[in-house]
Amino acid sequence: MPTKTLEPFTIEVLASELPKRILDRFPEPPPADARFAVTVEPAESEAEKLAALKRDLQTGLDDLEAGRISDGDEVFARLKKRFPGG
Repeated sequence: MPTKTLEPFTIEVLASELPKRILDRFPEPPPADARFAVTVEPAESEAEKLAALKRDLQTGLDDLEAGRISDGDEVFARLKKRFPGG
């Protein structure tokens, strides 16, 4: 039977429901009745992260080789024209 992939989901929880290892990350303890949105999603292994990085790098190299590149100064000029005052 194939394993189902867990889709990320978000729930709201009270601070009093958060595990200590999360609460320890706060600069100051939140009030027990403070509400937080917590998203749960599968974590990638180091091998999966490395494989994704290699794929992304290869995509960039393929774009470079195919001439799908833009001059940085031209890109910023277009952005400044599109978003004046930004």
